[in-house]
Amino acid sequence: MQTVTAMEFRRHLGAYLDEVRLKSESIILERAGKPVAMLTPVCKETADKSAIHRRMRAVRDLAGIHRNSERSKDIDGWLKQERDNWE
Repeated sequence: MQTVTAMEFRRHLGAYLDEVRLKSESIILERAGKPVAMLTPVCKETADKSAIHRRMRAVRDLAGIHRNSERSKDIDGWLKQERDNWE
């Protein structure tokens, strides 16, 4: 496991991200000689599950947007009223 200073990490962020991804090894970040954080690779399985959960949550949220609105109770009446207003 590699250890780098926060300043060094900031200067070469992209290179360290690539290194973590390609080597699947963590990097410890230090500030003033003390470890403060760790950059750890995300396993593909976890990333895939996370993406699926985000999508499912978004679909659930979208499905409930107009559930309690007046329009959803009488959609045909609302459409007729809107069309009449356009004329």
